[in-house]
Amino acid sequence: MRFRRNQFCPIHHSRFCCGREMTPRERRPRQMGVGRIEDPQHPRGYRELRSNAEMRKLMNQKIALQHGKCALCGEKFKDYSDVVPDHINPCGMDGAWRDDHPDNIQAVHW
Repeated sequence: MRFRRNQFCPIHHSRFCCGREMTPRERRPRQMGVGRIEDPQHPRGYRELRSNAEMRKLMNQKIALQHGKCALCGEKFKDYSDVVPDHINPCGMDGAWRDDHPDNIQAVHW
């Protein structure tokens, strides 16, 4: 009997035992920092995509610029975990055409 790649062995409770061959998985390079995508339909001519760390830095700046208030309702933020980025001009479902430029992001309540 052969195990699937992600199936645990019931004897050893491991995925790396019983002579199982590990197939190398293709790795995609992670996006680091701010990526720029040329887009002729966009008014600027390009869109920006930010990594999670860069988005966090941008959100900290936006919170300071907005004086700790939500851009939609105007109430003060009480907890940092309730703050999320909001795209002023959403460009597509599932982030396919998103634009993370600082002019297009605002800090709002979750």
